[in-house]
Amino acid sequence: MLRQFGELKELTIFKRWERLNERAMKRNFYVSLAGALVLALGLAISTSAQGRTTTTAEAAGQLPPLPASDGVMFVEMRRLLTEVMPRVLADDPARAASINADIDLFKTRTGIDARAFERVAVGVRFTNPSPEVTKIDHVVAIANGTFNAGALAAAGRLASKGQYQETKHGGKTVYVFNINERIKIFGVSPRMNVTNLAMSVLDRNTLAVGEPEAVRAAIDASTGRGRISPALVALARSNPNAVVGFGANMPQSLLKKVEGLGNPELERAVMSIKQFYGSLSPSANGFDVLATMRAADADSARNLSDTVTALKSLAAFAVSQLSGERRRLAESAVQSLKIEVQGTDVNLRLSFAQTDIATMLRVF
Repeated sequence: MLRQFGELKELTIFKRWERLNERAMKRNFYVSLAGALVLALGLAISTSAQGRTTTTAEAAGQLPPLPASDGVMFVEMRRLLTEVMPRVLADDPARAASINADIDLFKTRTGIDARAFERVAVGVRFTNPSPEVTKIDHVVAIANGTFNAGALAAAGRLASKGQYQETKHGGKTVYVFNINERIKIFGVSPRMNVTNLAMSVLDRNTLAVGEPEAVRAAIDASTGRGRISPALVALARSNPNAVVGFGANMPQSLLKKVEGLGNPELERAVMSIKQFYGSLSPSANGFDVLATMRAADADSARNLSDTVTALKSLAAFAVSQLSGERRRLAESAVQSLKIEVQGTDVNLRLSFAQTDIATMLRVF
């Protein structure tokens, strides 16, 4: 362990990390990413012990009608927006108003109101436009709730003021809206450039929204063709109390970027990661974050755990360069980080106190 830690220092990984972080802060990337993460974590507070309501698309143990994907996320949308967000943002009315404005803007542009959703399942695929680039693509969200999906589709047609195309696929109608602006999907995602946004009613209470090709694939999946892997869904749903759960296969193109670091042990540890998954869930005093890396075998998992433990020590030194409330919060996060190995899984567990949420929202 000490030898590996020394090798990591010799490779000046911390210096590389520090330079990357400095550049990111100059571009406001660090602040934006941290803010988005903290908001998502904050929204996960105090939603424990409530049973899941089975919707049409999930009845009888069925998989959600997501097409084959490399990554999946499940979000308890209604609880986030109607129960959790008002508590988390009770002392920050300006931020609450901003989030609600984004939700209303998306509704105005598409007719889709995120407040009508019970939960949302999101599927994505990883593509490689070039050997060195990994891109999240084929994004589709399956929204379930007590809403009338047909009425939402009609509202979308009205909101678009004629700026849409209507096609057929698999017996379903697909509406493609011409957005051509930078918006937040459902009003809650990070802001992104959207050219065309497709929507299709899968059944009375189920709506598919996303990239046109991905929505067509979701229609096929709703009939049982080309569905997402049950094993990947199981990863994302491994924590039954989670407000947000996710799972993904590790893009090999990302792993290849660690080649050439000059440390065979470090390279082998990172290259052994096959999948990752995790969740945000409530706890008695705040919320817990779980992130798990699944390695190829038990030996690789132990080696990966040793590497992460060494990097945790380096992180503690990096945190010491911060100041004020950011330093206190970062120190608390590093101190609460627990690393454990279970078979081929390396679990990273973080706990945050509810009293820190308002501070996080303010400083990040």
